[in-house]
Amino acid sequence: MRKTWLFFLLLPALAQGVDLRALVRQSPGFRDLEAARAQAELALEAARAGLGPTLAPQGSYSRTPLGQESLSLGVGGSLPLLLWGPAWDNLRAAERAYRQSLLDLKAQENALFQKALSQYLDAYLAGLDLGVARKTLELREAQLKAVEAQQARGQATFQALLEAQANLAQAQADALRAELALSLARARLEATLGIRVEPLSLSPPRVLPTLEEALKAKERRPDVQKARLALEEAEDLLAQARRDRFLPRVSVNVSGTEAGTGFGLGLDLKSGELSYALQHALLGASQSGLTLQAQASFPLYSPSQDLGLRQKERAVEQAKRALENALSAAELDLRSKHQTLLQAQAQMGVASKLLEAAKNSLDMAQKRLEAGTGTRLEVAQAGVNLLQAQRTWEGAVSALSQAYYALLDAMGGALLGGEE
Repeated sequence: MRKTWLFFLLLPALAQGVDLRALVRQSPGFRDLEAARAQAELALEAARAGLGPTLAPQGSYSRTPLGQESLSLGVGGSLPLLLWGPAWDNLRAAERAYRQSLLDLKAQENALFQKALSQYLDAYLAGLDLGVARKTLELREAQLKAVEAQQARGQATFQALLEAQANLAQAQADALRAELALSLARARLEATLGIRVEPLSLSPPRVLPTLEEALKAKERRPDVQKARLALEEAEDLLAQARRDRFLPRVSVNVSGTEAGTGFGLGLDLKSGELSYALQHALLGASQSGLTLQAQASFPLYSPSQDLGLRQKERAVEQAKRALENALSAAELDLRSKHQTLLQAQAQMGVASKLLEAAKNSLDMAQKRLEAGTGTRLEVAQAGVNLLQAQRTWEGAVSALSQAYYALLDAMGGALLGGEE
């Protein structure tokens, strides 16, 4: 499955030698996401550190009304010994939080890539629009000159001249608007990537995921995985509540003193924590000996805990229903995005036919010109039509690429690469 994902992801990311993924990974927005990832890793490491032993200096001093003093110094600490208790609960919660943060980061990375892709394509298409506008302007100028010449010979009306002038003015306005649109599109792309890039044509994806492949990937989606994490958390909290309600609190403590030096060991079976201490008496008398103490209690009647337990059970049922809803919504979303991809593919086929027709029309116009049955204006018009057809084709390719990556995102893929 991993190889399949790499195959899909590496298909259309290169634009005539420009690696858009590499550019996005160097962008300011991606660096911010990397900083957030490092922060999440530190939070997880802090929770893991909570499973280690602790050590702290200890000391005590007392003085009685009769003037008797005692002073002792030592060290003590604790260690989560058994595989349950608050420290392990905190670790499991931190691991869930870390996994959820990774899912959030992947979603943000995908959104950043799709934003950069959209802006990259907008800038590229804006450049094509400017090319079409300039060629159209050249055609309108030539048409105006032809009408002026015809009017001078009495072969064109004043109305035809006005229409040619209006067409030229419109072409000038369109060219200016295309220049401004290109400048704005490039500025937006530069703001996202952090560097100036000259947009080039993207290669269309050659292999598209099938509907079956898309539906099989719904378990990989961040929303589904988050729903599973929520269910896991609810089940974990239920297990904690059951442990607190039914597990008796049992503690065993051993302490001893010999020649002014004392030690103490304690194990709380409910919290799973081992405590230890070592002290030495510097002042005062101390008794030698060994002491063993054991305590036990059982929450025989605890209405609040019983109510909390029922709430946790209901939370588990709600989390299960939320997971089922997430899976259903994921399937609908995948079907919708796959349908959009197929529609974009079909539209690219239409654009391909239009491009072929425009090329043929230009060839015929050139042949008529060579045969003396056509004019240069007809050839120029056919050339503009070809540019417009090429723009339509590139627009269809861009729409297909965006639909392709939108589907991969919906399938839970990491559009910037890395761990899935």
